[in-house]
Amino acid sequence: MKLTSKVRTPMLAAIGTVLLCVSPAARAQGESETRHHGYEHGYRDGFANGRDVHAHGASLDVKGDAYRNADHGYRPEFGPKEEYETGYREGYRQGADDGYANHTERFEKMFGEERTTPPNDRWGAYDVAAEIGYRDGVKTGLNDAKEHHSFRPTEHDQWKDGDRGYHDTLGSKDGYKAAYRKSYEAGYRDGYGPPR
Repeated sequence: MKLTSKVRTPMLAAIGTVLLCVSPAARAQGESETRHHGYEHGYRDGFANGRDVHAHGASLDVKGDAYRNADHGYRPEFGPKEEYETGYREGYRQGADDGYANHTERFEKMFGEERTTPPNDRWGAYDVAAEIGYRDGVKTGLNDAKEHHSFRPTEHDQWKDGDRGYHDTLGSKDGYKAAYRKSYEAGYRDGYGPPR
């Protein structure tokens, strides 16, 4: 069935109107996810920096290179870079303050919770492995610190296996394991805190 221009033009206009109505909400949702993801990355980096600065007896300055650049961990599939950077800076400030003051409640709530799937379908294998590995490391580090165990990130089965959350659609299992383990160690270090 061939559409005449008299039918096609109003039909295309109607479709365009529907897309314009849906697009802002969808865009806002995507930007919200992007900003939140930036916030989590910034918080994590700020928290580690705040702890480190406090451990060295220095005063806290949150406006260093990481804060100014605000793109650590950013990947285009996360969404608009500006949204990520805005979230990153907000998270970095809060994380640095919490890490410096050794306030771990927000950190534990944010990263100690179970999440085995990415927040959106734009993530690649590295991102999934890093997210799951970091959270697993945080939980294990927090637990080891509370139980007064020594610092031992590579002694746990999750690190040894390194494949939690992996499935065939994520590509190379070895690449996934490497990303998982690297992030697990960083999460463990952040969860465990300064060596005792």
